[in-house]
Amino acid sequence: MTASLLQPVRELGDEPAVCVAGQGLTYWELREAAAALATRLRGAGRVAVWADSTLETCVAVVAAIEAGIPLVPVNPKLGESELTHVLSDSRPDVLVGAPDAGLPELEHEPRRVTADPQARGGDLPDGEAGDEDPALIIYTSGTAGRPKGAVLPRRALASNLDALADAWDWTGEDVLTHGLPLFHVHGLALGLLGPLRRGGELRHLGRFEPAGAAAALRDGATMLFGVPTMYHRLGRAAEEDGAIVDGLRHARLLVSGSAPLPAPDFERVARLTGQQIVERYGLTETLMNTAV
Repeated sequence: MTASLLQPVRELGDEPAVCVAGQGLTYWELREAAAALATRLRGAGRVAVWADSTLETCVAVVAAIEAGIPLVPVNPKLGESELTHVLSDSRPDVLVGAPDAGLPELEHEPRRVTADPQARGGDLPDGEAGDEDPALIIYTSGTAGRPKGAVLPRRALASNLDALADAWDWTGEDVLTHGLPLFHVHGLALGLLGPLRRGGELRHLGRFEPAGAAAALRDGATMLFGVPTMYHRLGRAAEEDGAIVDGLRHARLLVSGSAPLPAPDFERVARLTGQQIVERYGLTETLMNTAV
């Protein structure tokens, strides 16, 4: 039996844990909702989650991770061919949160369940997975052929998140905001599991907009994760709107990843706000390799 990857979820109470587009759960509520779902996942070899940016996805992720069941996040925008490949290749026993229609016919048909953020189910189960067992199976973008499932062991996830916490002085006092999708390493592993492993809070924007990101930072968020296109939009908006500038100035840490940040966007944000955006580099297969 391995240690919990998200120990604060098992220990904290009324502290805020995760919020998506204004709807939030405390650590106690998240624990109870995930425990209720985990009882319905018992016996599954793999669990896939239809990874919309919702509280339901957050509950499903926590339930599978803490139950020790390998999790396959599914991009809801995949075309039928890619979706068929991902589900046929990963062969999940359970699919959480998928729509009733629009899914391909599969030789191996997973059982369908729904996640309910309002459910209350007591204590999370003790997972039986070991450190080298899979935590996440995340499919690559498939730019050089069909998407490939990158198998990320629990040890790798824990050590990578802890290393980033050391590099960025990331603690339970931090409040992270972002509008990243929850089916990639950036938004899911770093952007959801990262704050929950620290005992901090995630305020997911639901959909990224410069005004919403700046408002979250003015309202107490300390960290912003984004991709270069988001910082390009933030910089352009800041040139026209002092509220965007003010929001970015409130941040303790601005992080860009998933692609190189163009120098003009870095320089624009630095000139307008005095903030220097931190970059980090990694791969789906390796998680983060470098934090600058």
